[in-house]
Formats: sequence, structure tokens, C-alpha cells
Amino acid sequence: MSGEVSLGAVKKAKLASDKSYKKHADVLSRPIYEKAEALLKERSLDKALALFLEAQAICDASDAPPLGKVKGPPAETKASEDASNATTKAKPAAASEHFSTQEPPSVTLPAPGSEGHRNAKTTTGENTPAVTYAVNDDAVLQAHLKRTGGAYVTRFPPEPNGYLHLGHAKAMHFDFNVATLAPNGKTFLRFDDTNPTGEKQEYIDSIIESVRWLGHKPARVTYSSDYFEELYNLAVKLIENDKAYVCHQTKAETLASRKLVQAFHHKTKDMTREEKYATPLPQGAESPYRNRPIAESLRLFADMRRGLFAEGEVVLRMKGDLRSDVTAMWDLAAYRVILKAHPRTGDAWCIYPTYDYTHCLVDSLEDITHSLCTLEFARRQAPEGSYYWLLDALDMYKPVTFEFSRCNVTHNVMSKRKLTKLVELGLVDGWDDPRLLTLEGLRRRGYTETAINRFCHDLGVTKSERVCVPYSRLEYYIRNELGDVAPRRFAVIDPIKVVVTNHPGESSSPEIDVPNHPAHPEMGSRKLRFTPVVYIESSDFKREDVKGYFGMAPGKTVRLLYSFDVTCDSIVDDPKDPGGKPLEIRCSYNPDSFGQKPPKGTLHWVGSDAVKADEVRVYSSELFTTEEPGKAPVNGAVADGGAAPAALAAVDDEDQEDEDDEEGGGGAKSDWLTELNGASKEAYANALLEPALAAECRVPEKHFQLQRRGYFVSDRRLTAEGKLVLNMTVSLKESGFTKAVRK
Repeated sequence: MSGEVSLGAVKKAKLASDKSYKKHADVLSRPIYEKAEALLKERSLDKALALFLEAQAICDASDAPPLGKVKGPPAETKASEDASNATTKAKPAAASEHFSTQEPPSVTLPAPGSEGHRNAKTTTGENTPAVTYAVNDDAVLQAHLKRTGGAYVTRFPPEPNGYLHLGHAKAMHFDFNVATLAPNGKTFLRFDDTNPTGEKQEYIDSIIESVRWLGHKPARVTYSSDYFEELYNLAVKLIENDKAYVCHQTKAETLASRKLVQAFHHKTKDMTREEKYATPLPQGAESPYRNRPIAESLRLFADMRRGLFAEGEVVLRMKGDLRSDVTAMWDLAAYRVILKAHPRTGDAWCIYPTYDYTHCLVDSLEDITHSLCTLEFARRQAPEGSYYWLLDALDMYKPVTFEFSRCNVTHNVMSKRKLTKLVELGLVDGWDDPRLLTLEGLRRRGYTETAINRFCHDLGVTKSERVCVPYSRLEYYIRNELGDVAPRRFAVIDPIKVVVTNHPGESSSPEIDVPNHPAHPEMGSRKLRFTPVVYIESSDFKREDVKGYFGMAPGKTVRLLYSFDVTCDSIVDDPKDPGGKPLEIRCSYNPDSFGQKPPKGTLHWVGSDAVKADEVRVYSSELFTTEEPGKAPVNGAVADGGAAPAALAAVDDEDQEDEDDEEGGGGAKSDWLTELNGASKEAYANALLEPALAAECRVPEKHFQLQRRGYFVSDRRLTAEGKLVLNMTVSLKESGFTKAVRK
């Protein structure tokens, strides 16, 4: 028990958290709150206090509706063994049915043409900046409204340097939903294809297919490369306005300059704005090329386009404000030299615009009303940030910007940098590996578009800095959906041969009528043959019976599900492995037991007419052994020490990725690759499938419940190649978190 924190203080924090949850019932606060309650019972008061405060902070920062208006997982749903579904009589819905909602998002956004649109980004209180670039000129705004008809216009702007993941699904759900706030709204799918180094047509094709699969229908598919000529001309205008310059500093020299700027800000942190701007910058803080003549920068920029410079030799920089507290104003790169062909424009260009330069300009050129990004872009998009500064410097229309928290899921990574590394190092089986949370991986694992859309809808939109959703919450939605619609089948993935010694013979094998779904008789039935040789799971056999064990053991009687009782009479051992897995088990069956009350042990099985699968794969929900890979635990909790110095982080990633660069957050780090779970995949090459299942699995993406095992799907890719491969989607057993959600 802690001597520094009183019990009264913890109880007070608990009550405050309860009040915040009633006002904003953010489901992401619940796992943290429940951990705090457990720690309180253990009298670990200091840790409990910290978690209650964290849960309260999540709710306070959330735009979730009040308690009682939250659309969470339906409490009455039961996704478990068939027996627990026996009272469910409702007709199942189709698994492929799209889920969509026309409900407005749980945030308030200014309407097109409103005062909140004219003043496109505002802050209040102590955060109100001394300067803002986010105010639209009335004439410019009216011209924009005339072009859009006053409709909501949003965009989903992935960079085609990898496959989409679950975080993109959340962003898409928000982008497309905001566009429905008023009639005639539209969302563009825009490829932010400004860095040809890692971009491929393969990724473009995959992204288009994933967007279609989730049921979204973009009004247009556009590319930042569509605007390369306009972007170049705007850069020329920027130079002419003395707002950009050509810089020859090396990366090391740029880093040294940024450190001097950072030291200046540390020195002047307690000064007023007037005092700070009257204080000279230290020698070397500015690039020595910052004040070169405009005509010289124009000539050098034209030389850059002509291919007269090598990569890394020169960049065009925006001339921002080195005294600004927004580090994105510290002269970020606008153009860099990349001597690589572009997937769409080929060799037409050898200089390419950066994300920081392109993002806001294309938003403006496409008349986007609401530019929705994740929280790591909040400072760039502040009223005094680089997003609005650049638009203001060019007298362009300014969209509303809004930032929301990313979607992180426990025991997984969703940074494209990290996903790319896993793929390139061969640590996973490609971008569509079912263990990954890429949309192609989730689809191959058997997740449906409906389950993913429901997950995103119920997750909602918050501004919480660090929220990591338990994987079990994602599992809830697919288990809940498949519980009603997936037909039940038998498969033995690690078989032991069972010889029924008193069987009347193959030609006399009884045919047993087995329901496709016990809770839904309208789904029909199929026939199983009780043959002289059957197979059971090796895990359903022990050489010695123990208390509480309901499987097969010598001298013990069990029921073969929907069939007869069998008694284990003897074991035939493998002479090469005595005491190991038996070669076969010899049993006798009771022909009068059919339809009678079964013994406690009931096992699934297949007959000798079963079909051998090429492979059955069982996946763990934990691709990594730690909840947040790469973040070192501190005193039993994950470190969250705040953002790394942004000044140096931007110093200079001239190839800044799209809105999916990193998971965000800082603090202590660990080697995330060493935390990879080596047991995240088990492949069974001798699995046996009942005949009906084997026939149906010839069609890709067919869902089944393998009874007593879990929900499986026929592999999307390998089945199309003629192979019989099943992937486990989710187990039958629910986690503690999922059960708690349903209470």
C-alpha cells in the first residue's frame, strides 16, 4: 500500500472519473478505469489514482455522447458455443451486408459558409495565438461556396507506399460520414503521390479495392501528381513573394541550425512575444541562403527542375518564422530532388513537393471544406501553423481543419514504416498476412467489411492523445456477426486415428443428420457418416484421466457430437515414439446411445471420408508480446513521456510521409522487433475436413464455425489458386474485456 497517496484521494478521483464518463461516455476509458478499480482493491493507491485520472482525461477530451446515448456492442448478444445460441431464433443477416450510418459524427464541425468556416481554425483561452493565418477573405470564401454549392467536401488522402490498415478504416469512416452532414456532400479519394521512392501501382490498386470493399464511394479519385504543374507555379509565386528560398545546407548543417533555434526558444521561453521578437537569433540559426536574392532563388529553382542538381544537394525551403513556437514554421522543405521515375508521371519531373507543402495546397485547389487529420498534425494546422501560413502567403482559400486521435490496437503496429519493415524482412507473409491489421490482412483473416465499419462507428472520434484499443474489442464485432450467420462444420486439425472395433462395416455406416446451425433450423442440415475409422483431435485424448477433464482416456466413455458414445478400450503406440502420440486408439461404440443423454465429454470428429486440407492456420491476436510494441514499460505501465522534440524530429525529414507516419507518442523506447511473438501463427498440414466443408471451401472467403475450435474462412488468395486452406478468424472463447462489454 502506498504511503504517499490517501484512500480518500483515490476515491475522489474515481468519483470524478464517473462524472466525466456520464457526460462523455467514451468506451476507450473503460479498460483503464477497470484496471484502476482492480488496483484500488489491491490497495495499490498511487497506480490506481494515475489510471482514474487518465480515464477521466480521456472522457473530458472526448466528443462521445452522454451515458445512455452510447451505441456500444449490444448487451444481449451471445457469441459462444452453439448451446449458448440455442434460444436465438431470429433469422440471421447476411455476413456480406454493408454497415453504414447516416447519423452525424459525434463532433461539432462548422457548416460550410458559417463564421467557423470564414475563421477556419480557432482556439480559446490561453491557447489563443497572437497571430492567425486561418481567416478566409470574404470574396475568396464566397467564390469557394459558389463552386461547391455550399456542400460538405472531404477527402481521404493516403500515400500509395503501402496497404491500408485499420487506422485508415477509421479515418475513412469519419471522412465519408462528415460528407453526409448535408445534401450533395462528397468525399474524394486522393492519392498523396509526391514521393516516388516507395510508391507503387500495386499499392494504388490495393487502396482502391479496400475503399470499395468497405462500401465507400468516392465522388472522384484524384492524385496530388495531377497538380504538379500548378504546385510548381505556386512555388515560383512563393519565391517571388520572398516566402521561399533555395537552400544548399546539408542535412547535418540543417540539424545544427535547428539546434540553435531550439536553444533560442529555450532561452526566451519566459519572454513576452514582443521581447522574444526583439531578441536576435543566434549566429547560424538561419540558413546562410535564407536571404539570397529572389532572382537567384528563381534561377536555381528552375535549375532544380531541369535536373542540374544531385539528390540531397539542394532543396526549396518555405521562409516561415524561426521565432514561432510552432516548429513546422521553421523553414520546412517545399521541394527536393528525387531522381526516380514516378508511377504516373514517369520521368517528367526530377523534383517533388513535400507533404508539408502539398497537403494544404491541394486541399485548397480541390475546394475541401473540412480537412480531417490525426492529432500529430495539430501543430502544423494550428491558426499560426504552416498549413494556414502557406495558404495565406498565396492568398488561397482555407479549409476548416480538425484533428482526431489515431486508432492503435494492442499487440500490433499500424505505422506504415513498421509494417513495411515487417514485410521487407520477411517476418510476416506479405502485406495481406492475416496477422496484420492491414485491411487486406483482416479481410484474408475473415473479418468482414460490416464488422470493421461497426468497430469504427462505435469507436467514434476523440482527441485523446494516447488510446490503445484492446484487440478483444475488434474480435467482439466479428464474433458477434459470425455467430448468427456462419454454418457449423467439423474439422480435426491435429488428428488421431480412432478404430471402432465393433462397427458393422463401411457399407453399413450410419448416416447422421447434423444441423448447419442449431439455433437456425432454416439453415438446413447435412449428412455425416459414422465410419469404422474416425478421427478426433489429439488434444482430446490423454493417457491418464484427470479430474475436470472431459476428453477421451483409457476406459472412459465420451460422445461423438451428434453421434454415438464410444469407449476407449486400448491404445496402439508408435514403436518409434512409445508414450508419445498414439498411432491409433481402439474403441467400441454403443449403438443404443444415439439420441440419448450424453456423458460429460462431447467431442467433434470426422469419418474416413474426410478430406485432407492443404493447410489450416490458427492465428494469435497478439502479433507482439507487448501491448504497445516499441514503448518500454515503466513501473508496470507503458511509458508515455510526451512528444520527442519536434524541432529535431522535423530536421529534416524532407520525405515526410502522409498522415500515417507513426503511431504517435513518445517516452521511453524499446526494440519493437525483439517483441515479435514467435508463436503468432500455427500451421497444420494434416487437418481433415468433413466432406461438406471441403466442397464449400473451394470458394474463397466462405465463413464457417469449426465446432469447438472457432470461426474460420477459406483463404482469399490461396483458394483462388486451387488450394484448400482455412484461416482462423477468431476463437469461440471471449476475452474478459469482451464479456465485460456485454454486461
